[in-house]
Amino acid sequence: MENLLYSSLAKNKEVFDKYFENAADYYFKPIKISGKNAAIVMCEDLIDSLKLWQIFLHPLNNLVIEDTDLYEFITDKTTIPFNPSPCVDFDQAMFFITAGFALILIEGNNKALVMPVQGYPSRGVDKPINESNLRGSKESFTDVGRKNMGMIRRRIRSKNLVVKTIQIGSKTKTEITVYYHTDYCSQEMADKILDKIKEIDLPVVMESGYIAPFIDDTKGSVFQAVGYTERPDTLCAKICEGKIGIMVDGTPFAMYYPAFFHENFITNDDYTQRPYFASFIRIIRYFSFLIAVALPGFYVAFTSFAPQAVANKLLFFVYSSQNSTPLPLFAEAVMITILLEIIKEAGLRLPAPIGSSVSIVAALIIGDAAVNAGLIGSAMLIVCGLSTISSFIVPSFYEAIIILRLVFIVCAGLFSIPGLAFATLYLFINIVVVNSAGYKYAGVFSKNFIFRDGITKASWRNVKTDFDLKEMEYENR
Repeated sequence: MENLLYSSLAKNKEVFDKYFENAADYYFKPIKISGKNAAIVMCEDLIDSLKLWQIFLHPLNNLVIEDTDLYEFITDKTTIPFNPSPCVDFDQAMFFITAGFALILIEGNNKALVMPVQGYPSRGVDKPINESNLRGSKESFTDVGRKNMGMIRRRIRSKNLVVKTIQIGSKTKTEITVYYHTDYCSQEMADKILDKIKEIDLPVVMESGYIAPFIDDTKGSVFQAVGYTERPDTLCAKICEGKIGIMVDGTPFAMYYPAFFHENFITNDDYTQRPYFASFIRIIRYFSFLIAVALPGFYVAFTSFAPQAVANKLLFFVYSSQNSTPLPLFAEAVMITILLEIIKEAGLRLPAPIGSSVSIVAALIIGDAAVNAGLIGSAMLIVCGLSTISSFIVPSFYEAIIILRLVFIVCAGLFSIPGLAFATLYLFINIVVVNSAGYKYAGVFSKNFIFRDGITKASWRNVKTDFDLKEMEYENR
């Protein structure tokens, strides 16, 4: 690409015409400002034409000056709200134009005035879909980064909130916004994350998941030290705890770093409900996680290799349901787990009306027919179904739960009770090996947090309201 803008409108037009030769929405229009030649450059579908006329073009059309540099007069002696930083090269110009800005070029000047007149179609602020709540805010992030920035700034009204933008992606020039609070977040950690983002060398960045592997340097674990949220209030709370928020323009999901194991079992309603009930529900979530991961494996191990540990009535029910099935328990558990994933994926990828129909057909017709035909046992279907339902209680762990569940089933089916012990050890190693920016991933289980805001939730009267990462043990100190 060309480097600096020319002072000649004709030369600038040649370059822009070349860049946008196949763009139907490209717009380059010569205009007069106080009798001097100028031009507007923009993409029509990305700007608000009414805003462009009312705020910028109408005042400029009535502007009358004599014997003065037009560019300096507009920037220094008018109240027209141009972008404070001018555009000086074609790389910047391409970014501004494709981001919904309009440029004004003036004959004899090699800098362009930038008009913030974005008006491209975008989804409005809706209710959270994946993180619903009973009380509290009903706003979720949208796809436009600047709108999300406003929702965060409205909630954290502090001069110490730092907001920085970085462009990455050689083809997309995607804007990444980084948020942190200098009162709670160490500058060393913030600089490290900013450096990691700047070093990302990807041609296309469309979602926060593209850059998560470059920020989270955890290896060898099914868990990760990067958290996700679609709620502005949740991200603001994380920022005020000393964490770093990261948003990618074009996606309504924010990342925060570092993330900890216990945060996946916490919801916004925990902080608005009575502590005894919030603690009860949180314990249920931990128990559901264990069911989702380990129940099929324990069922296979004990019914196949240690039936003496199972109650007689339950054992009779299990054997009666398995007598007519052709597969052993181990293979049956693997098959049902995979089939449930197929059904879930089909319901997720199809349109909503069809997706719900697929789930009903799979559950009522295929499942019932498979049991009646003797292909699978009803007991195993109940166990795997209960594990699948339990995994939805901790949705942020869903991917890890599926892998860990298969590990438990395989280890139990091949190696009996010692295999269960190995799978349990593997689970704990996966939790311990994760390093969250130098903090312990499972640090909540220390004596300072386990009964305050960890496994249980204490009353606000007994919990410091200014909790941040400084309270946690830092491994590298």
